[in-house]
Amino acid sequence: MSAPETVAEDDSPGRGKPRAVLAILALLYTAQGIPFGIAAEYLPVIMREAHYSQTQIAAAAWLQLPWQAKILWAHAADHPRVRPRARLVLLVLQCVLAMVIGAYAFRTFAQAPVLWFGLTALAALFAATQDVFVDALAVRSLPREHRGTGNMAQVSGYRAGMLVGGALLLVLSDSLGALGSLAGCAAIVAGTSVLAFKLAGGDTPAPVSVRPHTQGSSLWRVMRHAFAPGTWPVIVLAATFKLGVHMATAVLKPMVVDAHWSKREIGMAVVVGGTLAGFAGSGVGALLHRRVSESRSLLISCILHASASIPLLFAMWAGVPRVLTTVAIGTEHFVSGLGTTVLFAALMSATRKDMAGAHYTFLTGANALAIGLGGMAGGALGDHASRGAVFVVGAVVSLLPLLLVPRWERAAHASSVTPV
Repeated sequence: MSAPETVAEDDSPGRGKPRAVLAILALLYTAQGIPFGIAAEYLPVIMREAHYSQTQIAAAAWLQLPWQAKILWAHAADHPRVRPRARLVLLVLQCVLAMVIGAYAFRTFAQAPVLWFGLTALAALFAATQDVFVDALAVRSLPREHRGTGNMAQVSGYRAGMLVGGALLLVLSDSLGALGSLAGCAAIVAGTSVLAFKLAGGDTPAPVSVRPHTQGSSLWRVMRHAFAPGTWPVIVLAATFKLGVHMATAVLKPMVVDAHWSKREIGMAVVVGGTLAGFAGSGVGALLHRRVSESRSLLISCILHASASIPLLFAMWAGVPRVLTTVAIGTEHFVSGLGTTVLFAALMSATRKDMAGAHYTFLTGANALAIGLGGMAGGALGDHASRGAVFVVGAVVSLLPLLLVPRWERAAHASSVTPV
């Protein structure tokens, strides 16, 4: 067995300075959120306008496959030769991500849909890889009392990026043009990297012992650990916790496009309004995670996830009026932001710090997989049944994780301390 190797842990800037760490996390997650905003907020609208089906729009979510597959290279964040250079890796990834986003401006979606799909997949690859290193930073740098706040920074930063990548294009593309809007998105990614690394500069790396792993052994050990008898509820809950919400989300953009909302209306009401509601929900989720036990916060979140389908049903039955639909979508985003913060903070508690990159990535990857599966299920059900059926089934699916909540505390503790 190889002896642990002592390295300088350069991927934990701001150690002992929670505010600096939170600021860095928020900036880096904002950069990651911009390409996802383009994919999740802007792309479904222009695809529906081009008469793509709801199933096809939902299938485009698989362009985000790197978010599910990143576990295959997540071990890199834990490698003793990479960890001292983590900041440099992040800087390179940020720069490449900015260039990929800028490349969208070469052709419109109508002129080159294949190019747009390819760039969306590339942006997802670099953003997901960056996420591995940022998540490892968060797990190693934040004590439990700051994890709820850390995940609020994550969700808020990510939603801020989605606001830029979604609302900026939808609201301003008519006035600024696609070129100007996309160039602005690329510039913001580059700007956040400068600010993040300015904050991170000057920290003294802390020595840490790391046991080297090969890629195959690391992935196999994490998978075996995740599905072990005492720890399996963690990974199953991670995969199912927001599955119902993702089903409902898949039909929201087609619903408002079919109701003849303009891009500006969609951008302001759905993206801006929804994102602001998500910010608020993230803050409440952080407070909830800090004030009550993780099991209780997960239970409350599940019930709220199911309840969010009720106003969406009323909005659909009423013919998708502007005010009621905006409130309904805002409610769904509020609940989704709350649930994401609670879930990711809870998954941090279930993560082994000596393999934070691979382990936390594997756990959160289960939720990323649910985005694709839930979206496909919601889109197909919306095409072949009705959107009302999607909201009802989504609500029922949202309650299924309640079966696992009573096992959470024991399973999370076992997941975080049991040798891998």
